[in-house]
Amino acid sequence: MKESLRKRPDRLSREIQEHLRVPGADLKSLRVYLMERENLSFLEAEELAGAVAERLDREKFPPITEMELMLTEECDQRCDYCFVEGKNNHYRMDGETARRAVEFLFCHSRKRPRLKILFFGGEPLLEYDRLREVVEDAEARAAETGQSVIFNMTTNASLLDRERCEYLAAHRVKYLVSIDGPREVHDRHRKRPDGKSSYGLIAENIPLMKKYQPWLGARITVHPDTAGELPESFSHLVELGFSQFLIGPATGIEWTGRDLDLYRDSMIEIARRLKAAIDRGRKLRVNALEESLKMRAGKKLYRGCRAGRQSVTVTGEGEIYPCSKMLGVMGREGLNPLGSLAEGITAIHDRLRYCGLIPTASSACESCRWEDICTGGCFAVNWQETGEIFRPSPSECRFQERIVEIMKAAEPILGEEYFRAAVKNLQRKLS
Repeated sequence: MKESLRKRPDRLSREIQEHLRVPGADLKSLRVYLMERENLSFLEAEELAGAVAERLDREKFPPITEMELMLTEECDQRCDYCFVEGKNNHYRMDGETARRAVEFLFCHSRKRPRLKILFFGGEPLLEYDRLREVVEDAEARAAETGQSVIFNMTTNASLLDRERCEYLAAHRVKYLVSIDGPREVHDRHRKRPDGKSSYGLIAENIPLMKKYQPWLGARITVHPDTAGELPESFSHLVELGFSQFLIGPATGIEWTGRDLDLYRDSMIEIARRLKAAIDRGRKLRVNALEESLKMRAGKKLYRGCRAGRQSVTVTGEGEIYPCSKMLGVMGREGLNPLGSLAEGITAIHDRLRYCGLIPTASSACESCRWEDICTGGCFAVNWQETGEIFRPSPSECRFQERIVEIMKAAEPILGEEYFRAAVKNLQRKLS
């Protein structure tokens, strides 16, 4: 490095920090800045920019401990609210990309004891052989480093058979099943490519899944035209043997005020049914009902989302994004990745914002009555509706009002003991 640079490190450090606060600043723009401002050669600027990135990663950014792998964007079903379907090219992850993704996770984990890999898509079981390669590669890497890896998968369960269930159980790959309710509700929006029912494929597999994974989770996506049927869908899935429920609204579509009220009323009714089932001795969890207003109080904007902070998504071609939904909700046009497996994380300014190191709150949030308990909405939905990741969308704000009403009603129904158990469960997950 030039001697002249060593003589003015404080001034140069300030200038670099100021540059990285400029929207869009990345390692490439930093190299150009250093070449023009400090008269460095390309190699000198590249060396210094790399050193800056390494120091930020070590001293400012949190370790990356969770990774979503988009094994494929293909699917054997055609859910009409899917945030990937019809928006991206149907990439498949090859073996070299998968190996580099595993290596990236371990290298950026800074030796944290527990890592997580989520297999996502598309339908990840369409790439079952690749999934096995990742599992066994990560297990071998963990044995070398003394860390452990937790594997999860979101699947429509249509491709599960005895052999695959045995393998997943043996390697502790937990799966979450996408199912919306009884046949008439589920098939309204989740159909096969030929337009036929997909419900039967899942229902037939439930006894097999329960044999190898007794605690079975359901991912219920709520559409405006199914919101009023949500309590019956919940009860139906409980009877089928599901124990845990991740319930969330479909995004990218219009929700009227009446639709939102139906969603609110349905979630409150689910709280009643959940309490009654627990009192009968059933062990059930509904993730959307595991936070109280007291637990949320004092949270600042975006603190509730791990995207781009401790968690990243890797696409089939090796690009790195904050989360799978961000790259899927509108396709990739206009949305820049954080980097790639080949170059690492290069979008320094964006990562600083995701990590809360650059203020992101909007003026609308500062005057909002829910500012103290709101986490700022979904990055992907914000981008879709406002064109900015950190500007909460109007629809997210309307949902936030109903979420507060749900929490207010659910607290006395479920009682303190339920929320204490939720806190303990969260602490176990984070330990």
